[in-house]
Amino acid sequence: MTYAINMNTASWKATQDLYALDKTYVGTEHYLGLAYYWDHEVKHWMRDASTAKRKKIHELLLKAGEKPVDDPEFPESRYFETNETFRKIMEKVLKIN
Repeated sequence: MTYAINMNTASWKATQDLYALDKTYVGTEHYLGLAYYWDHEVKHWMRDASTAKRKKIHELLLKAGEKPVDDPEFPESRYFETNETFRKIMEKVLKIN
């Protein structure tokens, strides 16, 4: 038995609910790989990354001691600011350069 969720067959509501849940997991070990957790600077690479690669980058950011920003202007949006650590991890996992 597999517990994989086929996002191609999930209803619109189920998909939106999963994204909303995953937003609450940004910055924790529970992150699923669905929600966006990056800023504008790296969006072109991260948007196209697979769920597994997003999750791997997230795990490595946490392991490196990075913490997401809690922006008071956008309290529902937690993200990691692009810095040297983020870039190195992203480039390694996504095999950029």
